[in-house]
Amino acid sequence: MAQQPLLSLPEFQSVSTGTLVVKEPLNFWGGARVKPKDTKNSEPVYEPATGRVLCDMIPSKGVKQVTLELGGKSPLIIFKDCELENAIKGALMANFLTQGEVCCNGTRVFVQREIMPQFLEEVVKRTKAIPVGDPMCEETRMGALISKPHMEKVLGFIKQAREQGAKVLCGGEQFLPNDPKLKDGYFVSPCVLDNCRDDMTCVKEEIFGPVMSVLPFDTEEEVLQRANNTTFGLASGVFTRDIARAHRVAANLQAGTCYINNYNVGPVEVPFGGYKMSGFGRENGQVTIEYYSQLKTVVVEMGDVESIF
Repeated sequence: MAQQPLLSLPEFQSVSTGTLVVKEPLNFWGGARVKPKDTKNSEPVYEPATGRVLCDMIPSKGVKQVTLELGGKSPLIIFKDCELENAIKGALMANFLTQGEVCCNGTRVFVQREIMPQFLEEVVKRTKAIPVGDPMCEETRMGALISKPHMEKVLGFIKQAREQGAKVLCGGEQFLPNDPKLKDGYFVSPCVLDNCRDDMTCVKEEIFGPVMSVLPFDTEEEVLQRANNTTFGLASGVFTRDIARAHRVAANLQAGTCYINNYNVGPVEVPFGGYKMSGFGRENGQVTIEYYSQLKTVVVEMGDVESIF
C-alpha cells in the first residue's frame, strides 16, 4: 500500500503524461485512482477479478494502453534425472520466498513419482527448520503476512485442503514467535501439502502464502497437460539434467516465464509478464520501454513526386 500516500502528493495530482503504476486491490481505492484521464499508460498489479473490473472501466475512459499483472498458480516440474539438491532448494525458493507472497511462486510442485519419497523427506525437514520471526534479524528467513484478513485467508485455504483430502506434512498453523514484540504479528508456519489432486482448491487457486502443494507425475506428456490445465500463466519451472528436455518443456508450458534448474531469479533486464488470466504486457527490460513508447513513422521523399494524376 506504499503507493497510496505517494499518489496523494501534489506532484501526482496533475499527472498529464507518462505511466501510472498501481499495485493495490481495486476496492482499496474504490477505483478512484485508476482513472487519471490524461495518463497515457497504466500498469496495475491485481488479482484476476480486479483486472476484469479494470478492463470494464477502461473503455468509458477512452483508449488506454494497459499492462495487467494478475497473479498466478505456477507449476514447478521436477524430473527424476534432476540434481535433487538443487531441485529441493529451488522448490523452497519457489514457495517460501517473502512468506509466499510472490505472484510468480511455483506453488504446484510436480515431482516425478520415482523420487517423490526422497524429495518430500528432505523438503519437510528443511521447511521445519526455516527461521520465522522478525525480518530485521539477519537469521530470519520468513516474516509475517501482510494483514490479519490475509492470514485468515491463507489458514482457510489450508483448512479446506485438509477437508478435501490433502495431508499436511508440516506447518500450516498460526505461528507465535517467542519474542513478545512479535505477539501481534500475522505469522503462518510454512506448510507442505501431500496427497494433493489437480481438482483441489489449494492446487487451482492462488493462496499467496507459505503453502507448497506437491503432486506426483509419471510422464512428460502427462505433466505438461496438467501443468497447463489452469486459467493462469505467469511463470513456470523445470528441473532436469536433460537440457533438450528442459527447452522442450519450456517451449510447451503456457507461461510468460520459465525457469530452468532454478526459480525466482529475475534480472531487471529480463521481461516479466503472463499469459491467459495472469494478464498481458511486460515489465522490465527493453520491451517495457518499447511498450510505453509511441511509434511514429516518418516518410521523407528525396526526389520529385511521381503522381498518376
